[in-house]
Amino acid sequence: MENSDLTPEQLAAVHSILGDKKENIEYIEIEVPTKCKWYETDSITIRPFTFRDEKAVLSPINKNKNFMNYILERCIKGIDVDSLFLIDRNYLIYKLKEISTGSKINMSITCGSCSREGNLEIDLNILKVNNLEGEIPINLKLEEINKEIKIFPPRVRQEEYLLNFDILCKNIWRFIPEVDGIKESAVISAVMDRLPIKDMHSILKIIGMQGYGLQNEINYLCGCGAEQVVEIPLTENFFGDS
Repeated sequence: MENSDLTPEQLAAVHSILGDKKENIEYIEIEVPTKCKWYETDSITIRPFTFRDEKAVLSPINKNKNFMNYILERCIKGIDVDSLFLIDRNYLIYKLKEISTGSKINMSITCGSCSREGNLEIDLNILKVNNLEGEIPINLKLEEINKEIKIFPPRVRQEEYLLNFDILCKNIWRFIPEVDGIKESAVISAVMDRLPIKDMHSILKIIGMQGYGLQNEINYLCGCGAEQVVEIPLTENFFGDS
């Protein structure tokens, strides 16, 4: 039974039982890494997700939907998820986890050196967040060809172009509105194919927003003495209880 099946009296009884925890009232304003500088809104709010949200996300009829986008769509106000920059979307997912089930997560880790299994508790509040300063598009000087280029950070609606390296290479021009004053996409695409590898790697680093947003990698030290970098995965299990 859904809320739409309840009479006004029944719905009032539900709200009476839940008190301050009733759905859709506890929206919390979140400062994202871009600080909303390039959005039409100056604030983004999210609410904790509920059991109803969890059921919807895990339902077989929604299995083909992007997990992160779908759960955020249900819990956000102020902006369409597709319009978010990816670094903001990812940060909001971490904050959604924090306000819903707590800031701590437990991870199982396999040592890459000795193959020993280990468990690690991580407090998301210790993760560093690097805000995106300056202007968008981002200006970059390509050292090898000594030319200026402009680059747009990817938004959620462009995530399909980042699925793998081959797809990205075919669509990299979509993130580049201008090279040395030239804005023609056919010319930009041809230039990208012919760039020195060092310059291309500089472009890919910005498109991947390396060093911006929430830094979700941590160092793990195994009992054998080996140290490795571990990335905190964003999966359905990410929202488990702390």
